[in-house]
Amino acid sequence: MLIEVDSLPKAYVLIIAKKTVDKDAFIESLMEIEEVKEAYIVLYNYDVLAKIEVKDIKQLKHTIISKIRQLPQVEKTVTLIAAEN
Repeated sequence: MLIEVDSLPKAYVLIIAKKTVDKDAFIESLMEIEEVKEAYIVLYNYDVLAKIEVKDIKQLKHTIISKIRQLPQVEKTVTLIAAEN
C-alpha cells in the first residue's frame, strides 16, 4: 500500500524520559502542547506514549522537534506514523 505522507493526520510518539522525571508532571507538560491529544505512562522500554494529531508532515516535524524534544524531561523519542485509522 502506498501512503501519501503529506495527508497523515496522526502519529504516536514513544518517549524515554530522564531518570529523575515525575512522569505525572511530564504528562501535564505534554498535554499543554496543542497537537498532543492523549498521553499515557507506559511500561517496559519507554516511559510515555503520546498521540498527536497534525495537519501535515511539516507540522509533525515541527511538533516533535520544536515542541516535544525541547521539553527538559525528554531523553529520546521514537515516532510511529499511523498509516490508517
